[in-house]
Amino acid sequence: MGFLGKVFGSKEKKEETIETTLELLPTIIEKNFDARKKELEMNTAKKMSEIKFLHIKSLKLLEDIKSKDLEEKENQRFNKAAFTSKKQIEKQLEKLLIKMDPADRGNTLEDVKAFSGEGNAILVNEIMSFRKNIAYTSAYMKDEMKSLGESLQGMLNNFTELAKLLDNESEMFNFEKVKEKILDVQRVGNEIERLNKEIDEIDILIVSKEKEITSVEEKKKETQKGEGMLLLEKLEEEKASLASQKQKLKSEVSSLLSTIDRPLQRFNSLVSSGRWVIDKEKQEILNGMLTNPMLALKKDPSGEKFKEILQEVVKAINDEKIELKEREKEKRLNALNELLTFNFFEKVFWKLNEIQKKQSELEAKLKENTAQKELALEENKIKHAKKTNEELIEKKGKIKREKNELIEQTRKDNDEIITFSEQTLGKKIIIKS
Repeated sequence: MGFLGKVFGSKEKKEETIETTLELLPTIIEKNFDARKKELEMNTAKKMSEIKFLHIKSLKLLEDIKSKDLEEKENQRFNKAAFTSKKQIEKQLEKLLIKMDPADRGNTLEDVKAFSGEGNAILVNEIMSFRKNIAYTSAYMKDEMKSLGESLQGMLNNFTELAKLLDNESEMFNFEKVKEKILDVQRVGNEIERLNKEIDEIDILIVSKEKEITSVEEKKKETQKGEGMLLLEKLEEEKASLASQKQKLKSEVSSLLSTIDRPLQRFNSLVSSGRWVIDKEKQEILNGMLTNPMLALKKDPSGEKFKEILQEVVKAINDEKIELKEREKEKRLNALNELLTFNFFEKVFWKLNEIQKKQSELEAKLKENTAQKELALEENKIKHAKKTNEELIEKKGKIKREKNELIEQTRKDNDEIITFSEQTLGKKIIIKS
């Protein structure tokens, strides 16, 4: 460009950039702190030496005070208060100096910081709490107490200056927190990686389960369309038809018996009360015909015993043991006479027996048919696989939520790490993965 071109031309200042990994970042920052840290360690060491010197001096001054007696003055009341105060202040100051003993303190900058805060608080708070004892004692031992006060003030000044030195280098102490945060980010990164692997494994299981569900559903369709299922449907239709026939026969018997229900119920009352006597077998047949006629006819297939009971009922009506109006009497007697000629064996028992025989044969065929069991087994497999799949999807969602929370926390931590690093180094930081 030439000389004038450089003068008149505008040149954009390029921002300095450091490209590094998260693992190497602490080393770069530490190098930046090296000189400042050494200077700080040197300055704090000087202050700690002064504090240790003044602490030893304060202990010696206190021993001198303890070894000397107060000279009495004219005011006896004031003398008494001063003597008591001296004893108390000796104990109080001794306890204070023991509490803030600097012998094993200040070996690290962190401990220097902690000790400066503790020492400052102890001197300010505790000295103020027994200032009355100091005042009484100082009235009698002015020079000694003044020397001790100056020594303690010197320690307080050093603590204050230490605190100021350390506050000016707060970044150095914050760096320790940042290093911990970097370690946390690395640990969380490993955890995120583990969760990603777990999600991948669950995805494989989900795909496998979905294939299993599809396969079993296809098999179920084949079973539903297969010969076994068609035969099963046919057998079920036959079963329903036989049940209908059986119910129809029961209805026919009930309808037949309904024509003589009233005289039969009244005859049963006569027998129950002992006003008409029949043998035990007939009593059982009578009760059965009133409660479950089909079951009773199994015990009396031809209805002979029942017909003998009916003859007894006819006799009871004729003997007027069963009272009926004339018109009803004629009607009921006709119905009883019809039943006396009714062929129970052929028209009821035989038919019922045939139906039940066919039902037994049908049940055997249904047991032999495995289509229903296969279908039930396939449906159970589908149900179990779907439930497992739902649990896997729910587990995956939970892990993803946990992962997203960790990612968000890592993002915030990374922002704080980069902000601190850029402020400390005065350069733009780019973190490589």
